[in-house]
Amino acid sequence: MKNIKQYITKSRLCCGVAAALALLSFAACSDDDYSVATGNIITTVETGDAAVTATTATTQGTVLDLSKYASSSYDVGVVYGTAADPTAGGKKQSGTLSDGAVTTTLTGLTKGQTYYYATYVTLQGKVTNYGTVKQFTTTDATIAALDATNVTSVGATIGATVNADAAQINVGSTQIEYGMKIATEADDVATGVEFTAASADKSFTVNISQLLPGRTYYYAAYFKMGDGAVYSDTKQFTTATKDMEYVDLGLSVMWAKYNLGAESELQTGGYYGYGDLTGLQTSDYLSDYATGDISGTANDLALALSAAIDGQAVNKSQLPTAAQWAELIEKTTQAYVTESGVNGVRFTAKNGNSIFLPAASYRDGTAIAGAPTDANIIGWMPTDGYYWTGNISATNGDYAQTVNFTEGQNPLAQSGVSKRSLGLSIRTVREADPVPVIDVNVTKLAVGDLENNGRIRIEIYNEYGSTKADPGINTNLIKFSKNMVGKVKLSGITGNLKEGAPAEYYAGWEASDPTWGPSLWSNFASKYDAKITGDGEYTLWLETASEWNGAVVFCIDIDQLGANLVDPSLLKVESLQLAFDVEDAKMQYYVDNSKIFFNNKDGNGTDGRIELFNEWGDTKSAGVDYSDLKFGGYMIVNFTISGIDGNLVDGASKSYKTELSFADQTWGISYWGGFEAAATTVTGDGTYEVWAPLSGDVLTGPVVWTIELYGLWKDLVDGSKVKATINKVIIPGKK
Repeated sequence: MKNIKQYITKSRLCCGVAAALALLSFAACSDDDYSVATGNIITTVETGDAAVTATTATTQGTVLDLSKYASSSYDVGVVYGTAADPTAGGKKQSGTLSDGAVTTTLTGLTKGQTYYYATYVTLQGKVTNYGTVKQFTTTDATIAALDATNVTSVGATIGATVNADAAQINVGSTQIEYGMKIATEADDVATGVEFTAASADKSFTVNISQLLPGRTYYYAAYFKMGDGAVYSDTKQFTTATKDMEYVDLGLSVMWAKYNLGAESELQTGGYYGYGDLTGLQTSDYLSDYATGDISGTANDLALALSAAIDGQAVNKSQLPTAAQWAELIEKTTQAYVTESGVNGVRFTAKNGNSIFLPAASYRDGTAIAGAPTDANIIGWMPTDGYYWTGNISATNGDYAQTVNFTEGQNPLAQSGVSKRSLGLSIRTVREADPVPVIDVNVTKLAVGDLENNGRIRIEIYNEYGSTKADPGINTNLIKFSKNMVGKVKLSGITGNLKEGAPAEYYAGWEASDPTWGPSLWSNFASKYDAKITGDGEYTLWLETASEWNGAVVFCIDIDQLGANLVDPSLLKVESLQLAFDVEDAKMQYYVDNSKIFFNNKDGNGTDGRIELFNEWGDTKSAGVDYSDLKFGGYMIVNFTISGIDGNLVDGASKSYKTELSFADQTWGISYWGGFEAAATTVTGDGTYEVWAPLSGDVLTGPVVWTIELYGLWKDLVDGSKVKATINKVIIPGKK
């Protein structure tokens, strides 16, 4: 990790061009001219720390900016000596320059001696500039780093033991400091991120947090005497991988549940410079950071971590673009909250899902903006948050676009810009993976009244049937842990029913995996079965509480249809498609509970009604709009009702049949109750579920959408006390 690289501001660039011309004509200039030229060319000369032994020292420094000039035109290194001001007569030792970093090795030193040193740069052998004078003391004391422990995906415990007696350490009059340095490259440990040990004991540990998953980190222990440090050998550890949890907010991308460098949504995570792939960079030099848009590019830290945070996901994590942040803000509601002592903003989407973004402030160099002194920092929590987008500022390339928030700000979440060298939080995004889909080879199905029980069986695979030898699907591909959605297109029903035959038939799964554990044997009254009304495409749903791998029986049965077809041989399966582990969020629909009303159904004085939407009811004037409700198949509504207990007249039945009513705006797709398995009985305050077996596609949203509680209104003492909340609206197979 190179903390030091060249950095020229725009104002210095012009001076640098003029200085370059001056440098080319040094032979004709006076010493005063050189001094002026040096001031223009050299923007920074800094003296860094030194790594010491009993007789040697390796110093670090910075000289900016000589990158455009031949090495023969300058000399860099360290001036040193035992006098307090080595620049007045000390010894010079040349060093090496790489990307602005000056490294110099001093040998032949005296053990226990305090030396003073300063980085220097000399142009054309005539003009010299110095950095600040620092000091170190040579010693033969050693320190040994311990193996890392408690390694997680974002942290570890590292430590060391000093192998020296007090006489070896306490030489000179310098203050002793213990600590650890960490970097992502072994060669960069000496200039890596520094963690000072809280303990002054010669054996100590340091807890490192806010690391990145799946990364190898290199570390060394040190103890300092003044500006000189004794280092241990370099060790390493690798953080664990951790699949990033994502939340579907119904937007163009899913949003991570927690920040990069965190393992839960209440942890603030790390602070990252713009495009810093190490995750540890703290320098102020803009040239250490990416330029241009970085989302989805090689400079995207989230994308670089994909192997460690995306698991088996097809799509990869990346920084959100400014446009994706704008979508998040526009299509969610935001509230500034404090959760378990952590300040932040909760973004809640229309589908009811939400994410929490903690306030973490930002890092400037190594300091967290607004943080109190070390003595008071325990318990301190920032009140504002700053998050990177993956886009550079359109007006000033020194800055990149951000999103920020703070309590009381209006609007709460706003776009902004931050200097690329600052450390900000990162919340990643990822496109939803395509649902695994398998097309069954319908030419290999066995279809008919295969068990002579009046049902039509669509046999995909049966260990005991004709499909065992040559099934229409590789059963090894039947793998899911949550659910399976089957879409089957049928023909040969319409116009092929016997006179007086029912118009509706229910189809369900008859299936088990090879263990006979996960299975479903339909009773044809399930909320996940399909209502068959003729030729067309139908959806069947199957849920599992445990891992499903393969199949021993894998069939769809249609109850009573075989006995009611004129010619069963005309029934054909045109297509059959299976989708596995359809995301719950993709089958849930959000309802605004602030606009749910409980009232008397049609003013009849008898029935209660939970009104989600009614073109002629209270919800119409409340501005309810569910025009985006589009689906095919069943609708399941889970609701909670209160205000019944203790609010019934004497002699009340205390048992009320409850059904869902629904019609789309064409009135062509509707359900007005009547299927007993879809109803429930409300017996008092509590949570219940009703559903409607709808067929076809709802294209225009509802015109009526209510839950009817028959006979309840007349039994209530005060109907205004009853309140209802819609917990879930589930549409199996909705995509």
